[in-house]
Amino acid sequence: MSLRRPSLVLSLLLALPFLSGPALAGDLLVTLRDVASAEGMVRVAACPPDGYPEGTCRFIARAPARLGPMQFRISGLPEGRFGVSAYHDADADGRLGKDWLGRPTEAVGFGNDAPIGRFGPPDFDAASIAIPATGEVRTVVTLRYR
Repeated sequence: MSLRRPSLVLSLLLALPFLSGPALAGDLLVTLRDVASAEGMVRVAACPPDGYPEGTCRFIARAPARLGPMQFRISGLPEGRFGVSAYHDADADGRLGKDWLGRPTEAVGFGNDAPIGRFGPPDFDAASIAIPATGEVRTVVTLRYR
């Protein structure tokens, strides 16, 4: 009897993840407008509030730059709001170039086509997109070059 009881408990513990229901995730489809050259890479990120706009963000799509519009899909986002940012890393060094004042020297854009503020990026509310538990959400981002 004592041998059966631990195996029953172990079986129940192993079944718990399946009893709670399926993990749900949504997709974000970003259409990036106005890529001005085919040099370097283009990066799009969907970040939670604590990672927007420059923090650590694990939901990233990147591809070699192509002249004109580009589309990016970020799959597997949990339900919630995510700040969307994009930039054209024309020199392909893996980071956003900035001048001595901290202003971007490479093209940037934000979710909802939120305008860039005079003193920095748009706030999270302006650039964030609501991701549903399932399905797809689309947004357009225009890259702005200095």
